[in-house]
Amino acid sequence: MTLIKIFGYLIAAGVLFTSLAMLALKGRWQRIESAAYSGDKRPAWFVALSVLVLGLYLASVAQFIMLPKAAGGWVLALLLPFGWLVKGVLVIFSAKGRGKVSSISGDKAWMAIGLSRLPVALLLAAAAYFA
Repeated sequence: MTLIKIFGYLIAAGVLFTSLAMLALKGRWQRIESAAYSGDKRPAWFVALSVLVLGLYLASVAQFIMLPKAAGGWVLALLLPFGWLVKGVLVIFSAKGRGKVSSISGDKAWMAIGLSRLPVALLLAAAAYFA
């Protein structure tokens, strides 16, 4: 199994896990989200997880460049980082964006977000399968 497939499956599992956690925790998920996005300094666990994901991504792309290309690999190598960039600009590196995420509240809002992310997990798993 190539690193790009492993990366894709791990990202899909992460999205699935966090989506299910949002559905289970509902409004209580807000505390986790606020810890990650509110304030000017990111918590150590957020930074460590980000570094691990980025490292795995870079290793995956390095291997992807050397191997025959498949459609799913292109999605994971190019489209996914573009989505991360957009999220970073809108949420992580924007005080206004962090404020919007921090102000999400209520069980229904977090359940809706958790449900809306489930298809993304399926798409990422499909991209990994076809990588």
